[in-house]
Amino acid sequence: MSISGLLGRQQGSPRHVTRAILLAIMVGVTVMSIIAIEKSNRVHKGPLRGADFLYFYTLGHVASAGHISALYDTAALHEAQVALVPESTNFLYPAVYPPQTAVLFVPVAGLSYGTALLAWSLLTIVGYALIVWSAWRPVAGTLPSRSMLIAAAAVFPPFWMLVLYGQISILILATFWAGWMALERRRHFLAGVAFGLLAIKPQFGLPLAVVVLARREWPMLGGAVASVAAQAAVCWLMLGTGAFHGFASTVALTLNNVDLLEATPVYSQSLRTLTRLMPNAIGIPLWIGAAAIVLWYTARVWRSNAPVRVRLGTVILASVLVNPHVIIYDAAVLALPLIWFGAYMQEAATPQQATRFWKMVAWLYAALFAPTAEKIGIQLSVVLMVAVMLIVVREVGRLKAAPTYGPYAERAA
Repeated sequence: MSISGLLGRQQGSPRHVTRAILLAIMVGVTVMSIIAIEKSNRVHKGPLRGADFLYFYTLGHVASAGHISALYDTAALHEAQVALVPESTNFLYPAVYPPQTAVLFVPVAGLSYGTALLAWSLLTIVGYALIVWSAWRPVAGTLPSRSMLIAAAAVFPPFWMLVLYGQISILILATFWAGWMALERRRHFLAGVAFGLLAIKPQFGLPLAVVVLARREWPMLGGAVASVAAQAAVCWLMLGTGAFHGFASTVALTLNNVDLLEATPVYSQSLRTLTRLMPNAIGIPLWIGAAAIVLWYTARVWRSNAPVRVRLGTVILASVLVNPHVIIYDAAVLALPLIWFGAYMQEAATPQQATRFWKMVAWLYAALFAPTAEKIGIQLSVVLMVAVMLIVVREVGRLKAAPTYGPYAERAA
């Protein structure tokens, strides 16, 4: 009995196989809990939790108070942070997020740090659950086991790191989800509007930009431009021009010191993690070359007859691989493509290929549990992401390219 058989049509699954997999999931939950507790105690000593959320919490208060000059002044921002949360003296954050981030967190002004963090954590958990459920519903006939879906989603390591750190990657996951919903309904302009929200972490938008320009997806481009313009207008009305000047002054510094901004490199999850082991004279060109190959394959999948969810899933996976700055909590966006790819492999691939895919997913889970770069210098999870992408690309390659041009003229399952 293969893993794909259990996750797929489940005809006559032996009880001992089901029990073995459920036991593995229980072990996974236990391991994840131990890792989370240990990391919380080691990194966030004392009463302070969700350390990354502290930065966004401070941005919201500073923006609400009208102290716009402090948004991109590291010293002034740290002073405001310590005034809000005195026990955070040892936490120093570089100002790297665009102005709309501060606007987004204005509502937390007036809340205590603990209350704001709790609210954000609950929003993250509920949002993640709803998005995963929504992504699964169209493929429920192929992956019918709700218990397996819930268990797999619950023990997904990036999800728990996302909650633990109090990060905002749930917004990126929601953006891709909203874009997918629009694409399934052939609302290409609205899809662009949704994808324009990636401006909050623009490095995730590179594969989409390549696809849009290479395939002349002008309605999506128009929607994205309108979305970014609307965000800029809101920021201008609430923060004034000073926020844009401050952010612009930090861009060059950020781009020139990307590696130095990697506070926890052993938790990085992209191709850059592998090439960073080499001298920059070799590593950077190699990373650019590898990223170009991933983007080329992504464009090929986009013009194929594969379902919308598979094509967008490839874009999401590529957005992690080519991204120069991806921490494990950012990899929570992979929840969508793993569901969609799994259903596609069950439907279109041979049993051998489907089994190979599920084995890679199982190994990917295991690699995400443990930062292998800390021990052997290589992040095996990145290698496994590449393997997953190659398996899917190979399967999609069996389909003929779309016979006529036009956004989504091809089959959209």
